Amino acid sequence: MWPAALSIAPWRAALLILGAFLAGAAAGALYVGGRQSGKESAAHTVEKVAGKAIAVADTAQVKQLRQQLAAARSEAAAFQSQLAEAARANPAPTACRLPDGLRDDLNR
Repeated sequence: MWPAALSIAPWRAALLILGAFLAGAAAGALYVGGRQSGKESAAHTVEKVAGKAIAVADTAQVKQLRQQLAAARSEAAAFQSQLAEAARANPAPTACRLPDGLRDDLNR
């Protein structure tokens, strides 16, 4: 009725089915573990790249702020020298000044 190759004992068939089930479960566990490892590796890579990008952006921003600070200091120094020069200046002679009444009329 059945060929000789297909006639196996029921307990052997159960063991073969159990073995196939365990092999499938092990392969599934390895697959899930590999996917999880891949996700963790990708997350780590993204974190490293983002960290480097932030460092580069921070460096560029610090450089720009330092340039702005240097320009502001230069401007402040120029203004300070103008103030010092104005403080040392002698007033104009009285012959060159406008009379107070005329100056007041012009400023109205």
